[in-house]
Amino acid sequence: MSRRRPATPSTAPLAVALPGSFCAPAIFDGLGHALAGHCRLLALSWMTDADACGIASLAEWTAGRIRAHSGEPVVLIGHSTGGAIALQAAAHHPELLRALVLINTGPHMREHGDVDTLIDAIGTDGVESMTRRVMRRSFRTPPPAAELERFLAYGRAVPARSAVEALTSQRDTDLTEVLPAIRVPVAVVHGRHDPVRGVAGAAAMAEALPDATFHPVDAGHSPMYECPDAVRTILVELLARTDR
Repeated sequence: MSRRRPATPSTAPLAVALPGSFCAPAIFDGLGHALAGHCRLLALSWMTDADACGIASLAEWTAGRIRAHSGEPVVLIGHSTGGAIALQAAAHHPELLRALVLINTGPHMREHGDVDTLIDAIGTDGVESMTRRVMRRSFRTPPPAAELERFLAYGRAVPARSAVEALTSQRDTDLTEVLPAIRVPVAVVHGRHDPVRGVAGAAAMAEALPDATFHPVDAGHSPMYECPDAVRTILVELLARTDR
């Protein structure tokens, strides 16, 4: 019986990751290290790099980034707001995707609390204050102080207009109707201790997707940071399912 050789950096498949609002791409660093030998991970800073931050525009921007970095379909990973962007990209550009990983996200924000209050707070309190607020509820156990400061520094670089546009667009977007049309294999990962998005909503999204598996994990809002080894196992299984 032959054994599959570990992928080398030149042959490993590419995973493109979209973090949530106010979350630095570095939130995926632990997962990237855990995936070494299985796939390469590229985390994108859509809040600082994209020209427009509506969900539809960001899906097109993401498609452009995928084309620029890979000649083959990729695994697209979307966390929180990044998940809404990833769903939109999957619906409109399935040819670019090998698979989809959705982490603590959903097709709408109806169960996400008072989004308008968050949007108003950006104008009154500033983006850095909003980043602190988001970071407080993003982890079951807070990151070490140095790591947290790294994440907060990212928040200081986010333009307020980008933050407002992203949250307003996500508030006004409902992708429920497109879920049955997304045919790529999907892994829905959800931290059981997320204080904002419940497990039931994630399970319902997985049920609505034609080819999805559902994976509740012991984490808060950010499983790829809190339990990267568990997410790695899920992603490696997904890669095996989609091996070409």
